[in-house]
Amino acid sequence: PGYASDSSTEDTPNTIGNVPISWYEDYPHIGYTIDGQRVMKPATGDELDKFLENMDNPDVFRTARDETNQRDVTISAEEIDIIRRIQGGDIPDAEYDPYEPTVEWFTSQTMKTPVTGAPLTKRGFVPSKWEHKRVMQIVRAIRSGAITSAPREKPQPRLYDVWENADAEPSEDKGRRPRMVAPRLALPTHEESYHPPEEYLPTADEQATWESTDPEDRKRAFLPRDFGALRNVPGYERFIDERFNRCLDLYLAPRMLKKKSLLNAEELMPRLPDPRDLRPFPATESLVYLGHTGRVRSISVDPTGLWLLSGSDDGSVRLWELVTGRCARIWALGETVHTVAWCPNADVCVFAAAVGSRVIVVVPTELCDDQKRTV
Repeated sequence: PGYASDSSTEDTPNTIGNVPISWYEDYPHIGYTIDGQRVMKPATGDELDKFLENMDNPDVFRTARDETNQRDVTISAEEIDIIRRIQGGDIPDAEYDPYEPTVEWFTSQTMKTPVTGAPLTKRGFVPSKWEHKRVMQIVRAIRSGAITSAPREKPQPRLYDVWENADAEPSEDKGRRPRMVAPRLALPTHEESYHPPEEYLPTADEQATWESTDPEDRKRAFLPRDFGALRNVPGYERFIDERFNRCLDLYLAPRMLKKKSLLNAEELMPRLPDPRDLRPFPATESLVYLGHTGRVRSISVDPTGLWLLSGSDDGSVRLWELVTGRCARIWALGETVHTVAWCPNADVCVFAAAVGSRVIVVVPTELCDDQKRTV
């Protein structure tokens, strides 16, 4: 028996899920069906057979390879149209109209009449007597000194002595004070070259704008110039000023030492198991429970670990001995059994089965008598 579905008619025999197909390279099958049967690999020819097949196939340019099911799939004209629409940045659905007329659920017209026609009340124009009494009570309390405002504290400047402990000797616990390296200057760019490219040289309008701008508002303190050769470069006018500002930055700007953790990123990553140990299919078959003629939809293990329940589409619930695989009891319920479950209490011998739209509670009396458990 198979699932009856109205939403899809596609045949997807392989149900391995989103796993690499390379895990099945060493096996004669490529996965399992929904019934648990192996999906064997189809026979494949050599390159010459593929070439001859492509020559005889008129839809070779519309054929794609399905690696999961190991077969060729022909793309339909509708799917090609959807792919072209997605590549062109259009809406995939050809029947969708983005310019359909807008439905105004709420009107944009202003109402000429108010919501209510009741006359305005008198209290909307006369001041409140109770609010006047409350305000006068607060005014009297302020005049008598009962209510005073907290004095505002003047904000004092927060000053820090950067070199407070500069002359202090290092303690024995902390050891010698580490040497703090001065920050490096930024590397020169193409604009500072004596022979820059033509696109970096300013035009006459840019030079006039730079000269008319205040020195503090200029983006850079110089204009790129082309000297042709290094021997033609004159002395830099702002050399003394820039050296002086550099010295001010070095001994006035406070610095701090940042500690870097020498950790390897690979050491922080957890060790992953071998992918061969995480295969989605069993490697060996140790025990088989034979008896159901339909698909098994649910199983449940007894709290004692001795018995196993199974519900199937053949309308029966079977009781198995877990160690030997022997079928001890069969209950024919007449409809498809969706779910079976034992009572989690080990002292109570009872299980429930969902059959169709009903829930049936079954008490295996012979099992309860053998294990001397209550019901």
